[in-house]
Amino acid sequence: MPLNYSLRCVFLLVAVGLFRRTKSQILTIGSCPNPSVVSEFEVDQYLGKWYYNRNYFSIFKTGLDCTTVEYTMNEDEITIKIEGFLINNKKKKTTFGKARVVTSGKLTVTFIPNALTQGAENYWILDTDYTSYAVVWNCFPHGLMYSSTAWILTRERNPSSATIDLALAAFEKNDIDQTKLKLVNQQDCE
Repeated sequence: MPLNYSLRCVFLLVAVGLFRRTKSQILTIGSCPNPSVVSEFEVDQYLGKWYYNRNYFSIFKTGLDCTTVEYTMNEDEITIKIEGFLINNKKKKTTFGKARVVTSGKLTVTFIPNALTQGAENYWILDTDYTSYAVVWNCFPHGLMYSSTAWILTRERNPSSATIDLALAAFEKNDIDQTKLKLVNQQDCE
C-alpha cells in the first residue's frame, strides 16, 4: 500500500473524528476558557419556550429557520425539544435531548439520536434574566485546540434591541467572541 494512500486514510479518519465532535463549531487554538456562569441558577424559571435569536454556526441547526427550544422538567432531568423549519421545503424538524444540572449554571446535555456527538456535552448558562434572554455557551477540548458554540435565546420571537444588548454584554464580560454570532431567521414562522 503506498504511503500517500495511508496518509490520506489517516487524515480522513482524524478529520471525521474531529468533525463528529466539533459539529463545525468555532475551532480555536488553546484550552477551553472558564467563563462565569449564573451563580444561583433557577431551573424552574428557565423552563418553557425560548426562541433562538443568534448562534454560532452549528451543523446541528444548519438549514433551519424559526428555531425554538422548549425545556420541561421530567423527574430528575430536563427534557429538551428543539424545533425549526427546513429552509428548502418548510418541513418541521424536531430534535429531542435531555439535560442534567451538574452545578449551578452548568448542565450537561445529550441529544437523541445524534451521530454527530459522543455522549454528554456541557451547556453553560452565562447569563439569564429568565423572562427575556439567556446566553448559553459550550466548549470541548481537542488536544491543542477547542471547539465552542454559543446561543442567545429569547422569550420573544422578535426581542427588543435592549434585550439583545443585555445578552451581548455577557459575551463581553467573559471575553467570548460575539462576532461569530449569526442572526437566526424568525420571520414568516406561522
